[in-house]
Amino acid sequence: MKGATANIVGAYDTNVYSVSYTPTTGGEPVKNHKWVIGSELKAK
Repeated sequence: MKGATANIVGAYDTNVYSVSYTPTTGGEPVKNHKWVIGSELKAK
């Protein structure tokens, strides 16, 4: 992606969270798999 251009379409005053997990089928833990903002989270 070196040299790629982008357009910034918004900026938000919010919290960001990193998602890390350990696979239930075994394997090594995965750290910082995805970054999400507060409005993307849903309660179960």
